[in-house]
Amino acid sequence: MSRRPRRRARPAFLFFGGFAASRDLLDEIRRRLETRFGELHADGVSEVFDFPDTVAYRASMGTGLVRRFFVLAERWPQDGLAAVKNATIDIEDEIRDAVDSRVERPVNIDPGLINDCRVILATTKDFSHRLYRGDGIWEEVTLSWRDGAYRPFPWTYPDFVRPAYHAFFARFRDECLSDS
Repeated sequence: MSRRPRRRARPAFLFFGGFAASRDLLDEIRRRLETRFGELHADGVSEVFDFPDTVAYRASMGTGLVRRFFVLAERWPQDGLAAVKNATIDIEDEIRDAVDSRVERPVNIDPGLINDCRVILATTKDFSHRLYRGDGIWEEVTLSWRDGAYRPFPWTYPDFVRPAYHAFFARFRDECLSDS
């Protein structure tokens, strides 16, 4: 008897949410991401967003943080996000060692995936709604596409509830659908 064929996940858009204390550091994040991962999508650089002042990052990164998203041109295997998260940790360390900074952590880079029905983020922090992917990395579905829009979950980071983020991600969701 032959095995039933298994469905394979289509590659998704790999994105990086970088935040830092300055636009110059966002530019450095972009340069290093392109060197490590390749060309960005033609529409793959978001506007610069103010990052909310949170207790979680104040001590290690300071205040007045800004965020920008970067999306790769080439699609990424959906089972490859954990390795990407570990690579971004290395990039964060490289930037920390290369810049003169008064803070412990001058940049934060969170990779994720955008496909036709969800936005996924990788993290180093375990919690009840996250799945372990190996090598110290967990993943969570942060937003899902339901009823014609991105919808958050109770655990969705507060800044990911912003409609401007949803509008940026929706462009790539639409491209996933048009390629189907």
